[in-house]
Amino acid sequence: MDSNEVVPEDKPKLLKAVELIVAKPEGIKRESLQLMEKLKEAHPTKQENEIRKLASEKIISNYSYYAAFAGGTTALTGVIPGIGTAVAIGGGASADAVACMKFQIEMTMALATVYGHDVLIEEEKRLCYIIAGLGAISEAAKEGGKAVGSKAFIKLVQENLKGATLQAVKEIFKKLGITFTRKALEKAIPFGVGVVIGFSANKGITWYVGSKARDFFTSDA
Repeated sequence: MDSNEVVPEDKPKLLKAVELIVAKPEGIKRESLQLMEKLKEAHPTKQENEIRKLASEKIISNYSYYAAFAGGTTALTGVIPGIGTAVAIGGGASADAVACMKFQIEMTMALATVYGHDVLIEEEKRLCYIIAGLGAISEAAKEGGKAVGSKAFIKLVQENLKGATLQAVKEIFKKLGITFTRKALEKAIPFGVGVVIGFSANKGITWYVGSKARDFFTSDA
């Protein structure tokens, strides 16, 4: 995207909220490449694909923990800069849902970097938003008994890449916003129980998104 390009005002509220707090791709790319170098030094006999697998496992594990923490704390405003403002414009999504989405997008960018994608390119960045968004939607669908397999997920991503990717991102996050708002209402339960559910659910969904993202990138590698 050109730096002078006018950002459309019809973005879903959830997308605006997440974009406000998601880490810069430059930092994610740098840290991911550094992780690859550390693993290569620690395992000099391993092949490139083995190093990528180790890196992806570390990334998925780390971000699943970050998301779990977001679901298990009530002090997110002190943990994630800008989260208060993000939630205010998030259209009903809870703070932990917005934070969870942030970590899933960052994780997908990290995985993309590991598998040779340049997340500084706008189209590659949009790809990460599409994968993370579709992963979250697929996990929500799985709760209703409709598990999404790896091949089906890869096909789903590819279908969304055929047209205008920015429009695909908007549509996905519009649907996610509705899902998260509904789930926020469902979570209006006693505080102690809610924290436990938030911790385990956010960890599980982030691991799921990470595994599906890796499926896509390895099919593309």
